[in-house]
Amino acid sequence: MKHEVISPMTKIKICGITSLEDALDACKAGADALGFNFSTKSPRVISPERARHIIRNLPPFVQSAGIFVEHSPEEIEAICRHSGLQIAQLHSDRYSDEQARSITAVAKVIKVFRPDKKFSTEQVRLFAEKSGINTFLFDAYRPDMLGGTGECIDASLATRIFDELGDSCYAILAGGLNDKNVGEAIRQTKPYGVDTASGVEKEPGIKDPAKIKSFIRAVHKALL
Repeated sequence: MKHEVISPMTKIKICGITSLEDALDACKAGADALGFNFSTKSPRVISPERARHIIRNLPPFVQSAGIFVEHSPEEIEAICRHSGLQIAQLHSDRYSDEQARSITAVAKVIKVFRPDKKFSTEQVRLFAEKSGINTFLFDAYRPDMLGGTGECIDASLATRIFDELGDSCYAILAGGLNDKNVGEAIRQTKPYGVDTASGVEKEPGIKDPAKIKSFIRAVHKALL
């Protein structure tokens, strides 16, 4: 995994979008990407048709990412094409490096890891070498949930992972991030991007415009 990564500005992804109003609020506040969750087990689940409508109305330069947990690669490809998704975020260990590579024919792929204290970054390096994928998201580990837990990755664990990976890939930090903790998290890990869902919500699936603005301001402040 020998990618030269230059990341002068931390990218911001607002995840769990379910309405056009929330999507546009996030765009106006300065989000670089929006996430749409297609897992039927998520309180933020959205239909491909609804996502298509929102994505068609997004301004230029804002990326759209689909979060997938139980879908097959064929289903993921079909949803990406139908909805106009540019990114497929594979939020489950079920996806092999070969399956991930196949999806890159229709969308860029982000592979998600939910590390525990024993996590080895060698897993990331091997997956990258076999799949050709260079972007990874690290979310908080909780045995009964595959994301959207509202919990943070242990700070020392996150720092170790991001330090070990260095500039070998595009590493994104997620898990319980909000306007109060994202600044310190960025200073500790220096991620390519940060991802939040519950940290900018009134309730699951319903965003709070004020929290979105505050979160994005905190990210920008941490980069000064």
